[in-house]
Amino acid sequence: MHSDTPLPLAGIQVLEIGGGAAAAYGGRLLADAGATVCSTAVDDARRLAGIQRAETPAEMAYAAWLAAGKQALPAERGEALAALSRAFDLVLVGEESGADADATQPRIASIDLQWFHPQSPLHGWRGSDLVVQALTGMPQMAGTVDGPPLSAGDRQATLLAGVTAYIAACAALLGAPAQPAAPRRLAVSIAEANLVMAEMHMHFFQRDGLPMRRCGINRFAPNSPVGIYPCRSGWVGITVATPEQWRGLCRALDLQEQAQDEGLATRELRFARLDEVEAVLCQALARHGADEWAAIGRQHRVPIVVVPDADGLLAHPIFQARQSLATLAHAGQALQVPRTPFGLTGTPLPTRLGATPVAEPTPPAANAATATAPDAPPLQGLTIADFSMGWAGPLAARLLADLGAEVLKIEAGRYPDWWRGMNWTPAFIDAKDYERATIFCGMNRGKQGVSLDLTTPTGRDLALKLVARADAVLENQAAGVMAKFGLDYPALAQARPGLVMCSMSAFGTGNAWSDTRAYGSTLEQGSGLPSFTGLPGTAPTMTHLAHGDPVGGLYGCAALLTALVHRRRDGDGQYVNLSMVEAMLQLATPGVLMHQVQPGVPLRRGNRRGSLAPHGFYPAAGTDQWLAVSVDSADAFAALARVIGRADWADDATCTLAGRQAQEDAIDGAIATWSRPLGAEAAAAQLQAAGVAAAALLHAEDLGQQPHLAAVDFYIDVDRAVSGPQRQCGLAIRQNGRRLGAHSPAPLLGEHSQAVLQRHAGVTPAAFDALVQQGIVSLAPRPERNLLTPATAGV
Repeated sequence: MHSDTPLPLAGIQVLEIGGGAAAAYGGRLLADAGATVCSTAVDDARRLAGIQRAETPAEMAYAAWLAAGKQALPAERGEALAALSRAFDLVLVGEESGADADATQPRIASIDLQWFHPQSPLHGWRGSDLVVQALTGMPQMAGTVDGPPLSAGDRQATLLAGVTAYIAACAALLGAPAQPAAPRRLAVSIAEANLVMAEMHMHFFQRDGLPMRRCGINRFAPNSPVGIYPCRSGWVGITVATPEQWRGLCRALDLQEQAQDEGLATRELRFARLDEVEAVLCQALARHGADEWAAIGRQHRVPIVVVPDADGLLAHPIFQARQSLATLAHAGQALQVPRTPFGLTGTPLPTRLGATPVAEPTPPAANAATATAPDAPPLQGLTIADFSMGWAGPLAARLLADLGAEVLKIEAGRYPDWWRGMNWTPAFIDAKDYERATIFCGMNRGKQGVSLDLTTPTGRDLALKLVARADAVLENQAAGVMAKFGLDYPALAQARPGLVMCSMSAFGTGNAWSDTRAYGSTLEQGSGLPSFTGLPGTAPTMTHLAHGDPVGGLYGCAALLTALVHRRRDGDGQYVNLSMVEAMLQLATPGVLMHQVQPGVPLRRGNRRGSLAPHGFYPAAGTDQWLAVSVDSADAFAALARVIGRADWADDATCTLAGRQAQEDAIDGAIATWSRPLGAEAAAAQLQAAGVAAAALLHAEDLGQQPHLAAVDFYIDVDRAVSGPQRQCGLAIRQNGRRLGAHSPAPLLGEHSQAVLQRHAGVTPAAFDALVQQGIVSLAPRPERNLLTPATAGV
């Protein structure tokens, strides 16, 4: 970082009212980005609630990571807390703080973290990471076929809610005043924020009507192969989605017989023969080490990536080259922790946490915009040129649209968004099935669709004219694609001085692994997160079909907004070189810290957690029905013991963490005996009434009809031409008591081309007709990729 370059949020004053891990992580991101963050609480016990119990070295290190760079203030409450808040731009209210966000008076906005919406039937429930994960339905699809299901790692739910709160904070900093002398009141539900993890599966069920099922370790129907496999040394993650990628994998591994087998041409056919396919893969992979196979995968443009363990993460060549890890001084150690993954090239974030910025912070420029209507979305007036496809990039852009930005989705008839379809046939096109893709519709609501053939000079020039009127560009194309079009950052910044451009790729641009082909599964594999998940003796274990996509989308949105906040003050645009694998690294932080401060302690313990006992899924009445239970204190365990009929455990040494861990097998057995004849929802309600964090594990097919979500107006119901009605997940951010979110359906291919090109590029109706005639603008696809052979077209 240059000595004359302040951090992007320098000058922003933030009051964090503890406790809770989600709010603490939101404050962690604000502090890393340069804001002055002061932490207080209504009492000292609440300051630590949900962050650490001071019972394990790993939890203490995690608390230190969350607190680094913040200034601790004495606890305040009531009028004193309200008076204190007036000195700050933002107030971040912890989910377990007990503070009233509306009683604070910051200059710009308050952001209130809550486990559940205040009007939700679940309001008053005890929240936990496991409870929130259960309510997304995702663990139901991970783990062995017979169960129990497998939860994702520590602190993931609160991390995702924390970055959502950070997005809300940056949006407030960019927004015009909602009304004179009144702060915006923003609120984030942790449970709702995590439903971004489940949207794809919810839309799969809408499309197919088929219940989601658990297929075994690293198996996700009907995708094949998508998993983690042993090599001569180390492990690799492999993802094959298209027929061409299967052929490429067969070439890379020298599997000539399998390449010619029409019975393996599609993922569905391969999944039906998955035992055979994986046996052949493992036999071939035994010839080389993981690093060699990853290089071969890049050569053949097939998603193959090394799955590092904890030591591999700390010594990772690309993470070292990109400075993906930061240093945290704690208890006499210099710990390595994942760095905030914003990839800002003009205002890079520090690599030493808690260090004093090298430049004196300058106060942000006053927003000259006039006050807007009280409920106007904060990003109203911003324009985003969106060149992204799939899930991660479109999710980032959809979040911006939900917050009020005008988003121009730019795709071409020759290269449509791949979530419209991957296996293009004449019949698929004639039936307009590319407009029926539920997952595409869910990720692209609120956007205006523009079709441009960027391979032509005219198409490129029109794209430059759109960018010249935009505030930011977002893209997640394969490495080199935007440069091939003549639309890389130098070209775009020349057309639009002060432009912010965010490129979202697996390992970032400009390094030896930048050309890695990747899906959301590749990002999870490449982050090493599976090395902290699962049971000893099994392969490193994935917990999601496309984990990295929604996580990458959240951090991509956060990074772009950070750069826009900086530009608002200094007028400088910048290139945001985002690595989505680094975004996934944030979720590995507890495991990375555990590896360093408690060496020798097993990092993979299934559903058990070092500081929580008991913690896991327990059988309930019915087929594949499970109850999530998470106990974080002696009081909660005593309440659990009484509910399950083991009051003898409530008054002895078993209540301590050490006592609970010593009898964990017996405790798990007692809970299972109690829960097995009960309905999961009834059992959860009984435990919650006693003060124990618990929830029924939902299934993905149930997510569109949840009463607790319908009761708080979470769902967005849209009706779209061709595809018809669809229920979608809303935005987890509310403003002044009302939920934000765009309600217009995803665009048809090129639907808004004429209006957008006329408004932003001055294209007349006659000129537009000529563009259509020349094929530069397409209103129907003409795909040139991912074609099935005639023999497999009907599969």
